Amino acid sequence: MADKEYLLGNKARDLLEYTNQATKIVTDDISRRDARKIFQKIAALDDIRDVQKFCADSIGFLDRTDREGFTKALYRCYGEDMRLLAKSILRNIHAANDKMFQTEYEERLRLLGVVLGECSLLNEYIQTVLNLGVIPISKSAVWTRKVQDVKNMVLSWKQKDSTRAEKLREKARQDELKQQAAMVKAVVRELLKEQRTRYPAGSPLDIGCDSNPPPTGGSALRTATTSTTR
Repeated sequence: MADKEYLLGNKARDLLEYTNQATKIVTDDISRRDARKIFQKIAALDDIRDVQKFCADSIGFLDRTDREGFTKALYRCYGEDMRLLAKSILRNIHAANDKMFQTEYEERLRLLGVVLGECSLLNEYIQTVLNLGVIPISKSAVWTRKVQDVKNMVLSWKQKDSTRAEKLREKARQDELKQQAAMVKAVVRELLKEQRTRYPAGSPLDIGCDSNPPPTGGSALRTATTSTTR
């Protein structure tokens, strides 16, 4: 992988890692381990007032630390697709780089086009979950920038390879025209060869030789004059 493509691969991998982190599911459910700790703490308190204070403090802490993020339903609706898109972006970038440009430039350009479409769609998802309040604007800004970094590099790569590919297409067209011209010449030579075989030179059917050529102007005039005199 060339230096620029290597950098692009790193950025795509960073986008995937950030997407996986940003789409983690958050829940208000308390785990069994946390519930066990709470019960142990309450059981260790002797005064009911201490119990009440501990419970009030715990509720306040939970209210203050209400986390933004994907619920299970929102993850199924958006988060899962966003992870798949980020994974596909990384996979298609590597697949495009693995294509031999001289012989597989059309497939490489197709894959780069797919990546550009995936980046655009991922940006749409980010804007959607931002509008829904799933993520804060600060996270959406970081996320969008990571997507745009990848998209800009892929776009530049595709534009440069498109220019190179057009030169190869033009060469292929010229080679095809030369090949067609050579085929036509070969057919004509074969027809001429067949004609010479079937109709030898000097025969009435020889296209190249007329057994009764028309008289020239001078000879025709002399013939006519001789006939009149006689």
